Amino acid sequence: MASNRLSSKSLAEANLKMLDNEALCDVTLTAGKEKHEIRCHKVILASRSPVFYAMFCGPLAESGDVIPIPDIEPSTLAMFVR
Repeated sequence: MASNRLSSKSLAEANLKMLDNEALCDVTLTAGKEKHEIRCHKVILASRSPVFYAMFCGPLAESGDVIPIPDIEPSTLAMFVR
């Protein structure tokens, strides 16, 4: 990855740029029946959602890198992730 000068941005701006570039994404969420893939960062999801925190850090934590979420529209999940 070329230098993106992330250090000159706010944390939120740097995280969004990394999401847009899929830099260091470590999980893929699949949305809807069509299983639209959305790559993202576990740490960001877990820090902002108690459901994702439990999903990644709880006693029944997901061990895979692809997490299906069939009952949400891809556009809604993409908006949430952003």
